[in-house]
Amino acid sequence: MTYGYKSFFYFLFIAVTTFSSCELYNPPEPIPAYIHIDKIDLSTTPLQGTSSHKITDAWVYINGQLMGCFELPATFPVLFEGNYQVLIKAGIKINGISAIRSPYPFFEPYSEIINFQKGTTVTLTPTVTYTSNSNFVFMEDFEDSGIAIDTSVGSDTTLQRLFLPDPNVFAGNSCGIAYLDKTNTFFECVSSQSYTLPKDGKNIFLEFNYKSNNGFVVGVIAQPPYYLKTASLNFNPTNEWNKTYLYLTPAVSGSTNATQFKIFFGMLNKTNSDSLALLLDNIKLIY
Repeated sequence: MTYGYKSFFYFLFIAVTTFSSCELYNPPEPIPAYIHIDKIDLSTTPLQGTSSHKITDAWVYINGQLMGCFELPATFPVLFEGNYQVLIKAGIKINGISAIRSPYPFFEPYSEIINFQKGTTVTLTPTVTYTSNSNFVFMEDFEDSGIAIDTSVGSDTTLQRLFLPDPNVFAGNSCGIAYLDKTNTFFECVSSQSYTLPKDGKNIFLEFNYKSNNGFVVGVIAQPPYYLKTASLNFNPTNEWNKTYLYLTPAVSGSTNATQFKIFFGMLNKTNSDSLALLLDNIKLIY
């Protein structure tokens, strides 16, 4: 009987100790605050072209610590309370590829001091600008009477301007357009001027808006001492206007002997269609 009482109290002691340990090592979950970001806008000056953009992500830092990359719109928890510096870098899909996401190097980060309170949501509306050291080498928005893009020798058709009230115009009063049909099957245009671009891996991007019912290619022409055309990316057809950030650094840095570069757009009718069109707008070459 004595042994039984001793066993009972021994097991009772173990149960109480175990329960206390569970309470000790399983504290209640902390209550987070939340950040909500619906979108990130872009503000430009007249010398930087239009504010058209395709910012898809927010790279969020709190007091210098990366919280993560969040596809917009996004709402996410943060375990902070009190005043903290929130820094947001506007993110893009490089070459339009979802698997290659990065802060765009030519956008200034957005910064704000936020007072976080447990269980509450802070809604941020960031607006970013281009960095002061962004060099806009070449821009074409098709709003002026002249176009700084020439049709290549051998092209069956020319790059024209399309005007309002045509519903296909993207922004402003006009955009660029090239047509192909069964007879005219090849289109190519090249920037009118050659440009000196940095090498050694420095960031170079070509921004542009586009719409096309046929695939097309964009790339660079390196010159001199030779004439080397490099297709940087093939684009698929799209029924809606799209925007891309084309990464030209590999093509430029890989042309070690070239000193000047041109930009080209090309399209080939392989479908026997009689009504193909490539529309372009807001072209910006930046380093």
